[in-house]
Parts: sequence; structure tokens; C-alpha cells
Amino acid sequence: MNRNLTGSCVLAAMLAACHDQAAQAKDAPGAANTMSCIIDGATTFSASGKDVSIASLGTTAASANLGLGLHASSIGRTHAISTGLVELPIAQGSYQFPKPGTPGASGASYRIRNDANETLEDYTGSAYGQFYALAEQDPQARLVLDITRFQKLPAAMPKTQRLSIAGTFRFNAAYVAYVKGKLPDACSTEALTRSMSNIGKPVSYPRYNPDICGAKRHRVECKFDVTQDLMLL
Repeated sequence: MNRNLTGSCVLAAMLAACHDQAAQAKDAPGAANTMSCIIDGATTFSASGKDVSIASLGTTAASANLGLGLHASSIGRTHAISTGLVELPIAQGSYQFPKPGTPGASGASYRIRNDANETLEDYTGSAYGQFYALAEQDPQARLVLDITRFQKLPAAMPKTQRLSIAGTFRFNAAYVAYVKGKLPDACSTEALTRSMSNIGKPVSYPRYNPDICGAKRHRVECKFDVTQDLMLL
């Protein structure tokens, strides 16, 4: 056989294989996922593909247990934003966590890490509830997801369900620097003194004084468009 012809055939086969692999990568769930988040209405972080995270404990025919987030690097810092795991009905709509009328705290978070992957500041929805909430079920302490698309697509593998989801989410989160694993003494002392003086009276909010405790907070607002295969329960 002509060696030039053989080489051409091998090259053509290689190119065809590369084309197939590229097409598969393009069509794989997650490859086109996008998310952008605005911090305090000013700083924007964007991510796509593998930098958009989707955690899940699985899905049923009616609901999905999942968490959405992103990782973005900027000026020697990694910014990680997450909704935490939530249970969503497979339908468009607006959902709040914790649900109005139920106890609990938002599992949403915004973490800032350095190049060594050490956490510098860890802003959480639960901390916001402790340091800034003005009532036991302050709406500002909830995670809110507005789902504009929640679509089932053909499954790629047995016992899985491919879901395509788009929408927005928002939450408030707070952070306090702990001293040897504890709140600053002045912070704890003020909260205890106020609690003792209010015995027999309505609970005073916020539970801890954010100024005395040195608390900081952020408002996080994100927009997302994701497709993912989830385990079918």
C-alpha cells in the first residue's frame, strides 16, 4: 500500500476521532454552564464550565436536591459562592430557604481564600441571622431562588435524569473573626448582659451586636444557566 495514502488515512482517522471527542465535550452536561455573581451591587465574578459547581444528593420525578455555586480567581484570591444544598420542586417559581414559618438558617455562603487555599473570610447566611437579623424569621436572612426554567431532558445514562435549570438567587451573609475558636469576649459579654436584662421580655435582635463583635456582611446576587445529570432516586 502507498505509504503516503496510509499516512493520510491515519491522519484522517485521528482528526475524525478528535472531532468526535470535541463534539462530545461540547455536548457534555456542564460544559456550557454559566454563572455570574455581583457582590454588594459592585464587584462581579463570572464562571463557566467546571468552575460552576453543582452538588446533588439526587432527584426524584418531582423534586431535586442540589446546590449551586461558582469559583472565581481575582488578584491572588479565590472567591467561592454557594447556595448550600436545597430541595427544589421541578417547576418554575420563587423559593425561600428556610421556608417562611419554619425554623432554621440559610446554608448559603461566600468564602474568600488565598493562594494557599486558606480561608481568609467565611461569610454565611447563618451568621447573618445571628448578627444582623432583626427578627426570628427575618426575610433578609433567607436564601431566595427564582427559577425561570426547570426542564427535564433525555437521560444520558440509566438511573439518571438530565435537568436544565436557569434563574437567579440572592442572599445576605456575614462574617466575624473568631479568637481561638470563640467570639471576641466583648461580643459574648454584651450579648449575655443584654439577654439577662431582657428576661421576661421579647427577645432582643440582633442576637449579637455587629459593631461590638466586628461583624462584616455582603449581599450576593447571582444569575445562572446550568445543565446537569443527577442520580435518579
